[in-house]
Amino acid sequence: MSDNAQRRTVHATSGALRAANRARVVQVLRRSGWATRSELTHHTGLSRATVSSVLGELAQRGLIAQRRQAGDGGKGRPPAQVALDTSAGTAIAVDIGVRHVAVAVGDLSHSVLAERWVDVPHDHTAASGTRIVLRSIEEAVEQAGIDADELVGAAVSIAAPVATDSGRLAVPGVLPGWNESTLADTVATRWGIPVVTENDANLGALGEAVARPPADGGDVLFVKVASRIGLGSARGTTIVRGRNGYAGEFGHVTARPGGEPCWCGRRGCLELYAGGDGMLRRLAGSGVAGSLAELVGNAHSSPAVRRVVDVGVAELARALTDVVVVLDPARVVLGGELTALGDLLVDPIRRELDALPFGPPTELSVSPFGERASLVGALTVVLTEPHRFADRSQAAALRSAPPPGPDPFRAPLTRPALRGVPS
Repeated sequence: MSDNAQRRTVHATSGALRAANRARVVQVLRRSGWATRSELTHHTGLSRATVSSVLGELAQRGLIAQRRQAGDGGKGRPPAQVALDTSAGTAIAVDIGVRHVAVAVGDLSHSVLAERWVDVPHDHTAASGTRIVLRSIEEAVEQAGIDADELVGAAVSIAAPVATDSGRLAVPGVLPGWNESTLADTVATRWGIPVVTENDANLGALGEAVARPPADGGDVLFVKVASRIGLGSARGTTIVRGRNGYAGEFGHVTARPGGEPCWCGRRGCLELYAGGDGMLRRLAGSGVAGSLAELVGNAHSSPAVRRVVDVGVAELARALTDVVVVLDPARVVLGGELTALGDLLVDPIRRELDALPFGPPTELSVSPFGERASLVGALTVVLTEPHRFADRSQAAALRSAPPPGPDPFRAPLTRPALRGVPS
């Protein structure tokens, strides 16, 4: 082989290696949001020098932001953290609930740049909801100050099981007005981006598993306690969807055999007693709770509301404990509007879990995202799954090799503080 041929072969191999190293760093940053160089070295398995080289390349392309956390009073400066810049890509999240429509725009540092929440009637239709979504996306994109060509994709969270093969609602009747919705197709056409639809509880589990991964691994169970009851399970960036998309239909396990008929055709389903809608039906005509907000607000002061809440929470605690016995998760996280009940919700569940005789008590917490958990999860699925969405961070970095120059991270790079997702 000639010297020229040898040089060509080495050059191609070197370029492929740089691309592979860059891809590993970008993958970790997409998953974690912000990370220190030491964390990138640990999670990529690359040397510190290689990580620094990749970061320098990305920074010279304008694809990296840097921040330095406030010190804790100890000696020395805290290590700098880096994240993919907004110019590396932004995502749209949509959350369709029983009584709300929400939209958010976020970037690859896992920061929420803008969001919109609109209350809607319980029986709202897909036509009216789609108009709200499109208008809210326009407003959020404008507020975030991003260009449409920075968008890499969108995810729609919906309070219903979603078929794994088609992305359509797997069970007609859960949200009747949305049975034949073309929202995902409409958003995809309007913005020219890939759009996926996922169950809201599944996305809540994903958001929690990525933002606060269990120290020793394991599954995160997310229980959505809102108008209805849902459950999602995730490990790392993987959602457990089941064969057809029905995994996590926790609201339809039997709480009371032979109990009230449910719209699903079964009797005594859990959400009839523990879901907000079921509680409100029991209080209909009492004048003490006509909405979830009033239910929560009067739970301590009204004996009638307290009785209904206590019964529903007791049913939820028993059913959830059975699920924990079967799945042995690392953590159970409660989310949704009814988490505002506070100790009235958390304490009975904790007592049931702590009474289990198998192993140490299961960790239980309330999601710091509150009612935003599914919306945060929708952003997370776009930001952490580049194989399903565009990856501008890789495309931009591959355009050409950066010119030689000093390491841009030797000078601090500031960025405006944003209300966003904890990393």
